[in-house]
Amino acid sequence: MKLLNSLILLSTSLSHPSLAHPPSHHLCATLPSPLISNARILTISSASKPATLIPPSPPITFSPISVPSICEVNITLTHPGLNDTATIQIWLPLQNWNGRFLAVGGSAWVAGHFGLTQGPAVAAGFAAASTDAGVPTNPFSPPSWALDEAGELNVGLLTNFASRSVYDLAIAGKAITESFYKRKPVAYWNGCSTGGRQGLVAAQQYPEVFDGILAGAPAIYWPEYVVAELWPQVVMKDAGVFPPVEELDAVVAAAVAFCDELDGVRDGIVTEPNVCAGSFDARAVIGQSYNISGKEGKIGAGAVDVVRKIWQGPNIDGQQLWYGAPIGAAMDILANTTVSNHGKRTGLPFFVPDTWVKWFVQKDPTYAVSDIDSKALKKLFLKSQSFDDLLNNANPDLSRLQRSGTKLLVWHGGADQIIYSQGTTQYRQRVEGAMGGVDHVDEYFRYFIAPGVNHCGVGTTPAPVNALESLIKWVEKGVPPSTLTGQTSSSAPVQLTRLICKYPLVPKYRQTGDTNSLASYECVKGSPP
Repeated sequence: MKLLNSLILLSTSLSHPSLAHPPSHHLCATLPSPLISNARILTISSASKPATLIPPSPPITFSPISVPSICEVNITLTHPGLNDTATIQIWLPLQNWNGRFLAVGGSAWVAGHFGLTQGPAVAAGFAAASTDAGVPTNPFSPPSWALDEAGELNVGLLTNFASRSVYDLAIAGKAITESFYKRKPVAYWNGCSTGGRQGLVAAQQYPEVFDGILAGAPAIYWPEYVVAELWPQVVMKDAGVFPPVEELDAVVAAAVAFCDELDGVRDGIVTEPNVCAGSFDARAVIGQSYNISGKEGKIGAGAVDVVRKIWQGPNIDGQQLWYGAPIGAAMDILANTTVSNHGKRTGLPFFVPDTWVKWFVQKDPTYAVSDIDSKALKKLFLKSQSFDDLLNNANPDLSRLQRSGTKLLVWHGGADQIIYSQGTTQYRQRVEGAMGGVDHVDEYFRYFIAPGVNHCGVGTTPAPVNALESLIKWVEKGVPPSTLTGQTSSSAPVQLTRLICKYPLVPKYRQTGDTNSLASYECVKGSPP
């Protein structure tokens, strides 16, 4: 799931030799259909497209995307017995192909974004492809495909969305790329949120079809974490208190200020939220004034209690269902509120858990998600787990990945307010337990937590900018990454460069040197959770 897609960061110094004879426009028009197991090709069409500029498309992209001249291939396919129609779109640069194929993932309720995510990839020389998995390309709502005509779950399309489309995309994309360039490509996956979950599907179920997999903020444990996303709304509902998000974020800002220098530098980033949680008492800020996003007020006891419970996570009847928000994560999405025409403030559930509960868990689009209390949440959480076989996507047995030689690089923002990084950390720990420990797992799976970074790098904190480049070096040069580079976007009010360490290490300032120099930081052992 990816509400706001940070552009795929594809600048790389690694390149393949250019083709001596670039493919012709004639070859673009005569590409053969690929063969895909358990699928039947319905149509294939291809045509050369001139260089163009894709305009911004918020909330997916915020800047124009310059696309070189390409051969665009569109394939429709179906799976026997499902009566579905899935589309795969492949963009092949007519010049300066770098020898690589890149499959790009989706966000929220879509399996892929045609054009928006392929554009940066082909601009960097990749052949790039995406798929709609046979479901409409509306990331915000699944009503048109969730249920069949009888009102029952559309298991076929949900399976497409969950996993099957990843295999179809890889096989079709690689085959078309090889047919066009007459050379087998090095194959990569890149995605964040839903795209990150798809990447782990590839690692667990189809590792042989890729050489390298990059998965950011993976939406694994979907049946669990999506229902748990309603916890902030439930906290406010149970308390009868619905503070404005600015007041909640003021409590978060106070915690960040209190814990900021625990990593040795004051930069607005909490490197270890778990350490901060043990030292910051939110009750100390009751009565303090705040000015957040131009909204002024004083922090009330009700807001403090709400934030504390959100940090603690859904503990109901003595059972901890899921993790709480990490300190530093904003509150404006999961703890959002709205004000009626009569001035009454109420909760506003995030669209993903809202639609998941209505259309999939309850199969009732009229179900009142805003009325859920703690007891109802626990029942929904347990009921949602019936989808684990399809959408948990957290199998710790990576034996096939290990044998395949494919490399997996996973990263997650430490202040992700939508998909908490603790779930990804739990998965990594389970893999270590199942696959022989840290050193053995590091041979093919490396995990990085980016301190202070929000969902998929959105925002003003230093998100990874060289993750794909690092994966390529690992796959093609045999150089495994031990660190990544974090940088703020060019539009951020303060420009920061930070070191991102391989889990379980964390960055710490050496107490000397430029705080914006990677050399001024070292990776040290983190505190236990």
